[in-house]
Amino acid sequence: MKIGIIGAGITGLTAGKVLAEAGHSVMIYEQGAFAGGRMASMTVNQWTADIGLPYFKSTSPEYKDFLEELASKNILREWKGDTYRYDEGKKERLPDEELLYIAEGGMMPVADSLGRWLDIRFHEKIGGITKIASSQTKKSPWMINSSRIEVFPADAVILAVPAVQAYGLVSTAQDELPLRKMVSVLDEISYSACCSFVAVYENAAMPDWKLLRSKHPVVSMITNESSKRETGKDVVLVGQTSSEYTHRMQEAFDGSVHNKEIKKALSEMLGPWAGKPAHFETRHWKFKGPKKKLEGHYLESDDETAPFAVAGDFFQGVPFETAYLSGLRLGKDWAERFS
Repeated sequence: MKIGIIGAGITGLTAGKVLAEAGHSVMIYEQGAFAGGRMASMTVNQWTADIGLPYFKSTSPEYKDFLEELASKNILREWKGDTYRYDEGKKERLPDEELLYIAEGGMMPVADSLGRWLDIRFHEKIGGITKIASSQTKKSPWMINSSRIEVFPADAVILAVPAVQAYGLVSTAQDELPLRKMVSVLDEISYSACCSFVAVYENAAMPDWKLLRSKHPVVSMITNESSKRETGKDVVLVGQTSSEYTHRMQEAFDGSVHNKEIKKALSEMLGPWAGKPAHFETRHWKFKGPKKKLEGHYLESDDETAPFAVAGDFFQGVPFETAYLSGLRLGKDWAERFS
């Protein structure tokens, strides 16, 4: 079966890997330049910083197996201890109970591991999907329509993008009765946003913490990237803004004011030195996490002659782990049913 997957985040990569291993022909269409979605790293002043997902945390056996497999390949390693919480001007050390994993070489090897045997077309923005026939004929039942006016035939389609984007794509084919219910369900899901920032301090003293959770009105979390990987004499911090601050910032965005507010918050939390980084970069994440989550692991059309499903992070469970499990369960279910 020829399966077209839209989105090369962890959901699309996971579903694609399982289905390709089951013998299906899988093509993934990704509008960006890289696979991985929020599994993203960037280089600032020669140092690698995880600008999206800061670490991996497991609660389910299946996700734990996935992380342990990556650890066995030296792609991930355990990262625990030295976690603090900032609240009302004070730092408090938290019990060393969480087992977290980090990608010492950056997040790209994680995405590469999942997508190693997959065909991925980058810079491919999909504008719509069209059902043209039943798979009982010789024609593929689906056409995936590129914004570049190319058309890709598929026997089955998986949307592995944020619910807001999935809503737009499903709407292009909503004359198909089995998909109409999906449109109304997806329409109810909205997302919170955040801004990630990287701050590099040259010849600075190493902080005594690895992870700082925060109740500051501007900054919700900071990770000490220098505790993950070598950064020479520099200290590299990555943080995320709170949902409330990000929402306020979006309504009246001014880049220079935004950066000043973050640096002011860092100074309040860590000391005057933290408000004066030598290098400072930001990245906006429009779809950090869904405000509403659905039951189950994916949405699916009941037309088995033209399989169609929507998967992603908007189902019940721990953030990001949910996205992985959504792709895994869908991949396994389809591999069994359409073998």
